[in-house]
Order: sequence, then C-alpha cells, then structure tokens
Amino acid sequence: MSRRKNFFLIALLAISITIAAAWPAILSLVTEYKEVSFTLNISRSGTAKAVEEINPRTIVSTITIQTISPTVSNVLATDEKNTVLSTSLNGNLVRIDTLGASHVTLTYDASIVKESDKVWDLNYNSTNIDSKVILPPNSDIIAVNNVPIDINDTIITMPAGQVSISYVVRSISTNNFVVTENGTNHTVQIITTSKLGNFNFDHNSKSISFKMDNKSPTLVIIPRDLLEGTYQIQLNEKPATFKEYYQNSTHSWIRIDPQSSGKITIIGKTAVVPEFGPTSLLILFASIIFSISLLLYKRKLVTLEI
Repeated sequence: MSRRKNFFLIALLAISITIAAAWPAILSLVTEYKEVSFTLNISRSGTAKAVEEINPRTIVSTITIQTISPTVSNVLATDEKNTVLSTSLNGNLVRIDTLGASHVTLTYDASIVKESDKVWDLNYNSTNIDSKVILPPNSDIIAVNNVPIDINDTIITMPAGQVSISYVVRSISTNNFVVTENGTNHTVQIITTSKLGNFNFDHNSKSISFKMDNKSPTLVIIPRDLLEGTYQIQLNEKPATFKEYYQNSTHSWIRIDPQSSGKITIIGKTAVVPEFGPTSLLILFASIIFSISLLLYKRKLVTLEI
C-alpha cells in the first residue's frame, strides 16, 4: 500500500511539472492575442495619440482590446498588410475584426491630458503592458507616480499599471548677455528653448561660449563690433552644424542646430579692438612726437660726424 502511495505521489509530481512547463503554451492557446508594445505620443496641445502593436491568434476572427481611457476617438486598426480592419467601440472596449490577421496596429486619440497653471498632468492605465510616453519637445518631467523603467530626454518608459506623469513645456525665450569691453557694453542675444549657463566672452581667443541643457535649435545674434569674421562653431570642442544666414552692418545672425546638449563655442576672426579715450590719445600723440624727435636727433648726430 505504501509503495502504491509513493508511486501515486511521484506520478502526480511528474504531471504537475509537465503542466507547469507547458503552461505558457497552454495559456497562449486560450489567449486571443498578445500585446507587443504600447506607445503614447503627446502633442504640445495635449492630444494623446495611442499606438498599440498586437499579435492576434490567426485562428480567431475577432479580438477585444481595452483602451486606456473611456473617452477615445479616431480609432483605426490595420493588419500586417496595412489593410484597414473593421472596428466597433463600446465604452473603453474596441472590438477588432481581425479575420485571421497575424499582426494588428491599433491607433486612437485618448483624452488623458489636462493642463493647469502651465503644468500638464497625464493619467492613464496600461493594464497588461509597459508603456512608452513621448512627451512634446522641450518638456521637463516634474513628477511621476512610479519609478520609470527608462528616461531618455523626453521619452519615458513606465511599467504596466496606473501611470501619472506631470510635466511642463518650455517656451522659446530670449536671453541677453552683456559683454563690457573697454568701457563699452555689447549685448549678445541668444534665442532658444534650452536653459543656458556659463556664458563667457574671451577676447584673446576671439570666442563666445555658453552651455545648453538640450539640443534645441538656437539663434545667436552677435554685435559685429564685438566679434566678427568667418565664424567657426563647436559643440563640446567638435564642429557643430550651423548657418550664418543674415548679417547687416552691426550684427550677425547665426542659427545653431546642436546634436546634443553641452558647451557651444563661437569663434570669430576678429574681436573688438581697444578704444582710445582722451588719455590714450595723449599717450599715443606723445609717443609719435618722441619717435619723430628721436629720429631727427639721430640724423643730426650723423650730420655732425660727417
């Protein structure tokens, strides 16, 4: 009897191990589809465009997907051949007639973003899958409800479940930096959405430098009596993409398109020369008179020797 009991326990254990090993395959047989990826593209106006990639079982004719919001619009589903599939919306459920498709791309607009006092709040529930959120350019994240999986500039990847993100979008700002050379003020104007720092003008190297915290296109307006000539632009001491697209008698306009954040250096051929005040002019005049007198004196000595 004891042997039979042991045999039964061993057989039960073997069956359990077999079922556990085959469970993913068994689960796939009863699941209509597999969610592959989910991405949210957020516009500056707060519109959220959801893009979900799905792999349905080819033997099913329809699948039902839960959206991240009960308020959605512009629903569109296409298969792997980019054929538009029929859809119907009921609350936050989208029924898709897959008709044997092996891959489906589902897109829709979701009302999940609200703005208050220039702070944008994004709230949704990605029940079964991690989600990637692409915020508008020049956005700064100020709060999240969970630890992100990854953050890369304005792209944030969040784990599955309830997601709340608060962010602000920086507007274009004009930054004026005053350089004082020989008693004269020269204003260098920098227009960008990036945060700037460490502005510096170096007369000896004939250069202007500053740091940017992102790769926003930047317009720099430089007084020509401060720095002019054929400009060279560097990003972190390497050549950077730029365009000197306008120049008049007083200023040069330079557009810089950095590939990353970092230190921008603008190098010119000539820099402002020292100005001559009354004292400087007197010294210069005295020097000229002294040089002429010395030359005449030397000629007189030569004449006397002869």
